[in-house]
Amino acid sequence: MKILRLGQVAIVGGALAMVVACGSDGGSGSSTSAETPGTDDSVSAVTQAKGDECGRLTKSEVSEVIGPNDGGQHDYELGGCVWTATSGAKDGLVEAIHATVLPKAQYEAVAEIGEPVSGFGDGATYDNGYGELWFPCRSGDFCGIKASISDPDKRKDVALRLGKALQGQV
Repeated sequence: MKILRLGQVAIVGGALAMVVACGSDGGSGSSTSAETPGTDDSVSAVTQAKGDECGRLTKSEVSEVIGPNDGGQHDYELGGCVWTATSGAKDGLVEAIHATVLPKAQYEAVAEIGEPVSGFGDGATYDNGYGELWFPCRSGDFCGIKASISDPDKRKDVALRLGKALQGQV
């Protein structure tokens, strides 16, 4: 009887994990281009209300850096959103842009601590090795941009520019 109960719990847990991983459209069964990340140059009020970081950067902001991309997907590494270039590897690296907003405790668990950087408030840091910019934003949370691009000389400029765009949306 105990084994049967454990099996039922495992099935329910697996189904719940799939629902969380796959996401939901809120039960509407459809979406408009304003609700679909990366399909419009404007930031949608719908994506803002859902807390979707894919709506926090525009298609043109991301495309300007990495070219054609997947339009943004949930970032399982850092949380938030990751846009991945669809043009293949460049100098051995598939370029990507990550954007996230994390509570302080999660930020402290994943952020690469870099050097202090100005223009983003006290506690803002940038790590050139990973192209990561982290800065305090909205009510104790931390915003992060990771510029995974092949040109190390442009990483910081890209991270700072996209950080300003993200900062303006939170």
